Amino acid sequence: MERRIFLYHTIVVTAALTALLLISVLAIRRIDDYYLQRSFTDPDSNAAQVQSLLDGWDPDSETLGALSRELRELGYNFCVQGDGQELYSSLDPFQQEILRRTMGAVDWAGDRALSIWSEGIMTVGVRNGAYTLIAMSHPDAPEFFGRQRPQNETMLLTVLVIGGAAILVIVSLSMVSAKIQVRRMMRPVEALTAAARRIEGGDLSQPVGYEGKDEFTAVCAAFEQMQEHLLREREKNAAHERARTDLVAGISHDLRTPLTSVKGYIKGLRDGVANTPEKRTQYLDIAYRNACRMDVLLQRLFYFSKLETGALPWFPVEEDLGRFVERFVRDTAGELEQKGGSMELEVRPGPHPVRIDTEQMGRVLSNLTENAVRYAGAHPLRLVLTVWREGETERLRFADNGRGVAEEDLPHLFEQFWREDPARSGKSGEGSGLGLYIVKHIVETHGGTIRAENSGGLVFELALPTGLKGGEDHHAEDPDRGGR
Repeated sequence: MERRIFLYHTIVVTAALTALLLISVLAIRRIDDYYLQRSFTDPDSNAAQVQSLLDGWDPDSETLGALSRELRELGYNFCVQGDGQELYSSLDPFQQEILRRTMGAVDWAGDRALSIWSEGIMTVGVRNGAYTLIAMSHPDAPEFFGRQRPQNETMLLTVLVIGGAAILVIVSLSMVSAKIQVRRMMRPVEALTAAARRIEGGDLSQPVGYEGKDEFTAVCAAFEQMQEHLLREREKNAAHERARTDLVAGISHDLRTPLTSVKGYIKGLRDGVANTPEKRTQYLDIAYRNACRMDVLLQRLFYFSKLETGALPWFPVEEDLGRFVERFVRDTAGELEQKGGSMELEVRPGPHPVRIDTEQMGRVLSNLTENAVRYAGAHPLRLVLTVWREGETERLRFADNGRGVAEEDLPHLFEQFWREDPARSGKSGEGSGLGLYIVKHIVETHGGTIRAENSGGLVFELALPTGLKGGEDHHAEDPDRGGR
């Protein structure tokens, strides 16, 4: 835009000044030719008769008016000077100017003078005693501003007129140029203003719509990107809000079932329905299991809340990933076998140092195991965990022998509240869409990455930095923290 404005004004000024120069040269040349064509070097045919009239003038008997009429018929005006003063004059202003400018240059030969000037003026002079009579022919010069003027004055006035006209042209072109440039500059500004008002009104769907190629193009493109980002974030927030509502509704529904069961069995105990020690023990066991189910649901909701607010405590320590996973497998394999599954571990030789929060990383493995138990769909279920080192990262592969997931669903596995089948629900908050989201959050907080793929089942591969601090120490006490 700046370059275009500068270029446009430069062209306008250069063109106007060039036109001024050319027109001035042509005008001066034309004026000079005009005066040159009307100049002559020989006396005109009336000069001798004028000389005779001036010689025969008798100041005592003849009036000046009569002489003036006779000279005018011959194409001359004249003046009479005496004692250094002008006594009479019929000269026009142009002739007076010529006389004043050339009087000292008149070539007198005794009492007679005859001069020819470049303006085409014949001057005849006679000294008659105390009087000097000077007759001048009518100048053959163009009229300029109401009267005839000398050549130099005509040239000067011509240049001034042309210069004034050039100034008017330059100012006019500059005003037109400025108006055009302002209009061009206001188009993107108006487009941005309209877009800002649309955004203020909540409309994020319409683009800015500016297609120019100037400095504003990048601004409008950035504004459109911001608008698209705001639209995506609004849609994402709306989806998250709906998912949160569904999550609360789902957990409320899941809580209602065990809560109703607990109330029913407690009421049975209170009303004496369980009238034997065996029945009372049975009722208490069922009520306890349902209370534990409610505790699991509430813990998950509480954990998600702390995750969202950034209040989740982290206590990273130096740990060997192979030994850590080995302990997890040892503690979990027995419970998995009771559900008809098995768990295998392969740790490749060598140390596998990492810096992890053991409780949070244990939650990662627990969530992956729980996800496989619920959704793998394999009977019997077989989980294989592999630990190895690759470059500057420690790797953990968590694979099941289940049905996997659809390829188009793989990118969504770690999204907040996402469920492969939204209509599916089950016990312990199944279908809440938080388990794998929590896994990804914990792994990334440790400075690692996680990805999923189908390979004979669903496979998760974690990568953690070797011996690097992946989390931030928080020394504040957490009343809910405990051992795994």
